[in-house]
This record gives sequence, C-alpha cells and structure tokens, in this order.
Amino acid sequence: MSFLINTAFYMFAVILGNMKNVLILTDFSDKSWNSIEYALGLFQNTQCTFHLLHAGKRNENEVENEIYDQFQMVKVFNKRDTKRAFDVLLQKLKTLSLKGNHKFVSVLDNNNIVEAARNQIKNNKIDLIVIGADDMTLKGKINKNSISEDVITKVKCSVLVVPEEARFTGLFQIGVPTDFTNFYEAKLLQDLTNRGSYSNSALRFLYLSKENDKLNKEQSWNKETLHDYYINKEHSFHSEVNPNLEISMQKFIEEKKIDIVVLAAKNLNLFEQILFRPKTERLDYYSKTPFLALHQSNF
Repeated sequence: MSFLINTAFYMFAVILGNMKNVLILTDFSDKSWNSIEYALGLFQNTQCTFHLLHAGKRNENEVENEIYDQFQMVKVFNKRDTKRAFDVLLQKLKTLSLKGNHKFVSVLDNNNIVEAARNQIKNNKIDLIVIGADDMTLKGKINKNSISEDVITKVKCSVLVVPEEARFTGLFQIGVPTDFTNFYEAKLLQDLTNRGSYSNSALRFLYLSKENDKLNKEQSWNKETLHDYYINKEHSFHSEVNPNLEISMQKFIEEKKIDIVVLAAKNLNLFEQILFRPKTERLDYYSKTPFLALHQSNF
C-alpha cells in the first residue's frame, strides 16, 4: 500500500492518543469556556497540559477601544485585570469533574492572536489549538475578524473549532468530507481505531461535488484504497451533489448524526465553502458540530 495514502486518521489518532500540549484560546467569554469543556471531554483519557492563552489583540489591525459584540469578547487591557480573570477561570476549572490530572497554565501575550499562537507553538511544542467558533458569515460575505480562519490558514498547527452549542458526548460518528484527490487522507486518520474511547468510532466518508460527475481513475483508486485500508473498521462511503456544498454537508451531518468533522487543513477550498464563505444563511452545523483541521506540520 502506498505510503502517501495512509494520512488523516493517523494524525487524528496521534492527536487524540499522544496529546501532550493543547493550546486553548480564551477571551473569558461563554464561547471560550464551552471550548474548554469540550476539550476536557475529548481528552479525558489522556493527560495533557492545557495552555490557556489570552492575546492582547485579536488581529494586527485591531484598535484598542473597538468593541466586538459579535464575538461577546470580554476586553482586558492590563495585566492585573487579566490575572484576575485567569484566577476566576482556574477556580472554575477546579469545580469540573473532567478536570482530571491535567495541568493548566495561563498565558498572556500582548501580540495579536496569530503571533501569540505561533509563540506558544515554538516555545511549548503545541500539538493542537482549540478555538471557540466565530459567529457565522452571511451568504458568502467575508468575516474579516474570523479568528478560526486566521489561525487555520496562518498557523502551522492542527486546529479544533468548537461551536457555541457543541457538547462532548463521545465520538461515535466521524465525518470525513472528501473529493478523493487527497493522497494523505488515510494516513491522517490511521490510528484512531486503536485509541481507547474512540476505538468504536465509525468513519463516514462524504464525497462532495457540485455536479453529478463520475469519479476519474485516480479518485476511484483512492476510494478503493481507503476501503481496503479500513476493511476491519466500520466505515461507509456517501455522496452528495449540490452547487452549495454546505447544504450537502448539513444533510450529511443530520442523517448520519456526525459528532465531529475531520479534514486536512490544506484543503482551503473546501474550508472556504463549508465554513468561511457559505452561501446559505442558516446552517445548524455552524453552531453544533466541531470541525478538526489537521495540519501535517504536527507530524
């Protein structure tokens, strides 16, 4: 079997099974708290160090006195206020049953979020970044303040985007959107089946297409290889055809009761259509379904 065809499960598995350092971006809002709770549930069987990062700026062009109601951001301008906010957050974490034996480290960085995240990756060997999801863009309009997009596209690290209404209840159905042109998909996902709580997870591959075209030879070969690779693992292949890929994504998530969507971070075209530039105004998965963008630089 080709070495290249072995990649999205492997990375997902390493993330879940060998996690050491998780970076969680926090602005002390309800959204960031929810992302912390989800991460604790996801890694409840793996001892981790959680680095809780509050950045001084959202982006390079931020004006200090701007108000970001869209993100429900709690503004913190000095070290004393930030320390107090972290004290409250750490005390709150102590009350959670999922706190486990994890280590929590609070970090204040006066740089913008992208630079602050890069600093943590460099200094602490971060394996995964966790972000509370931004509000949804409207009908393809660009959200210039989207933290999720900035971090996924500008930071070389895997990113878990947790929507406001997402709750961790287990990973039973894992959705993998694909066009069968990525040689690395199997490798990215390889070892998930051997990782404790997720050994019974089922893989649901979704072929997304705007037109009803047949697979070419390369795509057909990749699909067959995925099937052979996971012959002893519960998996299935599905297809949806719609000019608006986000509608196909929504239907798939609802019908298969998908718990998390996993795809390669380098697939920016797909990310743009289902997360960053959707043409549909209302999408339930935007508020309920976590997305994990796997970055090969972690491995």
